Amino acid sequence: MMYIAWDLETCPLPEERFSDRERKRLELEMRWHGQRTPDLEPAELRRKAASLHPLLGWIVCISVIRAPEDPEFPNEPRSYVAARPEEERAMLEAFWADLARFPADRPILWITFNGKRFDVPFLLARTLHYGLAPTRLDVLQTHRWRNRPHCDLWTLFADASMNMALEDLCTLLQVPNPKLHGQGFLIEELLRTEGIEGVRRYCEADAAATLACFARIRRLYPALVEGGDFL
Repeated sequence: MMYIAWDLETCPLPEERFSDRERKRLELEMRWHGQRTPDLEPAELRRKAASLHPLLGWIVCISVIRAPEDPEFPNEPRSYVAARPEEERAMLEAFWADLARFPADRPILWITFNGKRFDVPFLLARTLHYGLAPTRLDVLQTHRWRNRPHCDLWTLFADASMNMALEDLCTLLQVPNPKLHGQGFLIEELLRTEGIEGVRRYCEADAAATLACFARIRRLYPALVEGGDFL
């Protein structure tokens, strides 16, 4: 079994390019997010709403960290980046081309945190936007309770009476917190201040933390994350 954790980061597209339909969608998204995060300043709310919808945002970075045999001994992360919206298509082409090179007979467990609700739909939407065909359908699996071939750690707590973010899980499992330098919806600011390398470091830290959390859970309760379905 090969273990691959991955994460993506997004930015809002330039509003001056929005169509009437996109502007309407932005208003709806701002209203929805505003009800859930009423303390956000208007500019932050606008940025968050656009960053989290594939009609309004683009993928800046996809980071992948691979463990060929044991998730506790991963390789160095690899990232695909697009510093501008115009670079997104080429980034996605490179990402899907690399995924196509994995041997078809080698089982892979894809590992995310909240990937079934966010990363996979966003990746699929932006891929289809450019008329590209995904080369690995297993990475796009979103069945909520099935953890093969895609194990989303968020679903472990999805029906519990609690909210669990990646940084919460890291604290719970005593894994270094990858969110010390900001939140995902602030990637636009990070891109402006630290450039694409700052975004790369942030995204790779999330992917590495996700794999580390998976490895710790697997060590204690392997059937929970490697069985066919969540128990």
